[in-house]
Amino acid sequence: MAKKSKAYFGLPWIVSVICAIFPLTAWLFGWITCLMRGKLLGAVLRFFGMLFGILWICDIITMILRKNITVLA
Repeated sequence: MAKKSKAYFGLPWIVSVICAIFPLTAWLFGWITCLMRGKLLGAVLRFFGMLFGILWICDIITMILRKNITVLA
């Protein structure tokens, strides 16, 4: 069985990368992940930061390189 990643609710890595590519799912899943990890400030900044697309690019890069979202999460 494939090893599950830490990001996006324990989904397999390739599914998490596909979800990170689409802005709406990256924003929603990233926001929920921040809330689940207890990072309220990160969740608030992610809520407004995704509007500018900066965190979306960071999510894609960290998901591919580290197999986890690490920016504000």
